[in-house]
Amino acid sequence: MKEKSSKKSNLPHGRIETVAGICVSIVAIAIVIIGIFVVAELYITKNNVREFYSKICDDLVARHADYMEHFLKDYFDDLDEFANAEELKSGDAKRAVDFLREKNPVMRIHVNDIFYATNDGKAVSILGQEVDISGTEFSENIIQTEEPYIISLFDLESFSENEYAIAKNVLGSNGEIVATVFYALRLETIESPVSGMNLSDMFFGFAINEDGEFIIPINHESILNRTNEFLDEEEIYLKSTFLKKISDTTEGSFIFKIKNYPDEFVVWKKILQTDWIIAVAAPLNRIDSSTAVFKNRIIIICALFVFFVIAVAASVFIVFFKQISSHRLTLQETGEIDELTGLWTEFHFEEEAEKLFKKNPNQNYMILGLDIRGFRIVQQTEGVACANEQLILLSRRLGEIAREKNGIVARGHIDHFYLMYPISDSESALRDFDSLLYNGNFLEGRAGELVPTKAGIVFAGKDYEKNTIQNLIGKTNYAKHMVQDNLLKNYSVYNSNMETRILSEKRIERYIPIAFTNNEFYVVYQPKINLSDGKIIGAEALVRWKSAKLGDITPDNFIPLFERNGYINHLDFYVYQKVFEFMKARIAEGENKLVPISMNMSRFHLNDEKFVLKFSELFDKYNIPPQMIEVEILERSLGVADDRAREVAKQLHEKGFRVAIDDFGTGESSLSLISKIPADILKLDRKFMLGVQDASSSSDDEFKIVRQIVEMARQLGKETICEGVETEEQINFLRSIKCNYVQGFFYSKPLSEKEFVEYLEQHL
Repeated sequence: MKEKSSKKSNLPHGRIETVAGICVSIVAIAIVIIGIFVVAELYITKNNVREFYSKICDDLVARHADYMEHFLKDYFDDLDEFANAEELKSGDAKRAVDFLREKNPVMRIHVNDIFYATNDGKAVSILGQEVDISGTEFSENIIQTEEPYIISLFDLESFSENEYAIAKNVLGSNGEIVATVFYALRLETIESPVSGMNLSDMFFGFAINEDGEFIIPINHESILNRTNEFLDEEEIYLKSTFLKKISDTTEGSFIFKIKNYPDEFVVWKKILQTDWIIAVAAPLNRIDSSTAVFKNRIIIICALFVFFVIAVAASVFIVFFKQISSHRLTLQETGEIDELTGLWTEFHFEEEAEKLFKKNPNQNYMILGLDIRGFRIVQQTEGVACANEQLILLSRRLGEIAREKNGIVARGHIDHFYLMYPISDSESALRDFDSLLYNGNFLEGRAGELVPTKAGIVFAGKDYEKNTIQNLIGKTNYAKHMVQDNLLKNYSVYNSNMETRILSEKRIERYIPIAFTNNEFYVVYQPKINLSDGKIIGAEALVRWKSAKLGDITPDNFIPLFERNGYINHLDFYVYQKVFEFMKARIAEGENKLVPISMNMSRFHLNDEKFVLKFSELFDKYNIPPQMIEVEILERSLGVADDRAREVAKQLHEKGFRVAIDDFGTGESSLSLISKIPADILKLDRKFMLGVQDASSSSDDEFKIVRQIVEMARQLGKETICEGVETEEQINFLRSIKCNYVQGFFYSKPLSEKEFVEYLEQHL
């Protein structure tokens, strides 16, 4: 026993080394295999994700193009019947209109009017409207076409910008055109299916004709909505290749790969028997970003995995590898059932909703579009598994509501859900909805965590508007957007004011590319005055828009729209260029009467790390002294990205430009933050002048905040300028507190270039 207890291992030392070597080799091989796996998995995932979204694009375009073809077919059939009628072939307008009026005692829901036009261009409608279409582009299209039908926008002031025509020529016995009959339809019949393709920030629908003219514009930054003057030769060639391709083919896809723009995937389909094309654009960088969370997650986990392989042996390696494998991203084919949640797909939801409308024409319905607040952040910070948990939790609750209310429910794109159920009236439905969905704790996730949602609501049925389900879903998405930034409001109900706003903004958006092409934007200059001597010391450049189609559009109406659709960056640089051109021209003419010009910098430029570089490159083309340029940064931008604003101001100073903090007093920036921003001037917002109307009767409390701001700026070594100065009382008050400069109607309104030059001559 004693001998047995003292015995050492039967495994020789050499064999231990051999086993250790084998283990090391296995670990090394495992690391190589893991590396190859990671690279291959990421590559395959990226391609699969692109293929997945490509199928979604194909499906979106095909479904909405088919919808339009079915929609237009009824009108084509009508026109065929009209064109073959002897009453129209006679060329007698009165006889033809009487016939059309008898055939159409009640016009279709989307039709505004029906017209009969003789060869001299005189058109008469069944509602008694008389117009002259001779000499118009619309008339030329009708005469020159060899197609059986003509679909075109109107170019006549007699027709609304929100109308388009479907026309057919009436042929006589000898085959010659004797007249034309056409419908005037509401443009919303095109806008609705196109807007239905705008999913999240991934897909952007638009409509275009074979000549490259937008019917419904694309609402994001793209090479397609840039005019040729802003593109280089390579970009112009690529754009023209795309336009030729959509002209020559019925349907297809195209990938834009350009160094100055994100790669973009475009899928299109031509509406049969027309030259109009429905398309959807998908920026590839946004598609690829959907795999970023998976990429980071798998790299981190694999690194930890290798560490544990080395530390605790091959068995832990196998267990951990299985754990990793369980988290691989899977891509699902489009079908009737969403595999993750078990709900219907959006397409199947639309089919079933249309069936309900037809089966129950006297029923009212409430339709909701919902998504999860901050869902993309959850994906990026907590991972796919946590994000999927929220999707499943929300789908279960919506499924319960659908069963309880005898309704239907579906999952759309990513975190979008749609719910529809019958109601008696909107008021009781909303009260019931509050208790169903927002009663405090029904959406408990891990550790009691709530899943925050937002919703858009629209009512349809017997007592409400009758519309296609795609249009209604689009309206829920727009209503939902109205509470995007309001964390205290969980839902919004679509109303007519939203519709008016949609139509107004879409009408303006149609003319944005044309405005840049035709130089419809122009710059005016409002002088800045030194309070000590009344002399001009500078001016602010302000942009104005005089549209050939829409007339004068105020900045309040187009600047917020430009900030939402991304055109604000393009507009700012347009203004910068016009100011530089003006100052260069003054210098070239030998004029020594020149003052610094200040220009606004949108807060959206803070997202562009190359803004100062782009600004400087444009400035360097004009040989202007940098001290003659001042850049105004909005104070409310500081709280959003104070570090970035400070860096931008520093870079501008290093280039020799002056910097001002605009609308000071409207934000929440602290004294310490203002002291760190290398700004030369604090520009007081005009609201401070509203209480300073009569210095003799106002209390000191009304002036206290202005006095404190001016004193603070003086202590920080910064100058002050006050906007909105309109009265002598305001001037006297500002002089008494030693404000440096003023700007406002008391001295001058914003002036055209010519007026500004004359003002300089008199006041410098």
